Amino acid sequence: MNIEWNKVTWYSKLLAVVLFVLTFYIGFNLGKESAEVNSISVPTISQLPANKLITTATYACKAGKTIVASYYESENKPVVNPGEPPIPIGSVVLKLSDGRAMTLPQTLSADGARYANADESIVFWSKGNGLTFTENGKETYLGCVENAK
Repeated sequence: MNIEWNKVTWYSKLLAVVLFVLTFYIGFNLGKESAEVNSISVPTISQLPANKLITTATYACKAGKTIVASYYESENKPVVNPGEPPIPIGSVVLKLSDGRAMTLPQTLSADGARYANADESIVFWSKGNGLTFTENGKETYLGCVENAK
């Protein structure tokens, strides 16, 4: 009887240790995934590598809205092998007339300068003296044209 009780106690301790390790492992990995999700958010200008201001432009849009865009270029240019697409390295800091401010990294574009957050729910695309600004697939600042200097 005493031997049986020692086996039960030993198995109970083993089970407790296994559950503890499993709980720690799951908690650690959930925290890691949470940190990875947070790292996908739109970076601030201080998080981007050594940026140099290229120019600032003010755009007037319909309904009295405005966007001030400060365009930055990274001084750290990556090496691209022949035949590979270019790697966008710029960023834009936007100040919207509704009081919001954001920084978007540059993305590939065949025409104009395109900037977007990681999930492309916010896209700022300037072409010539105009631009489109979309949020969740809907253009929220309409008819935007750069103000003459």
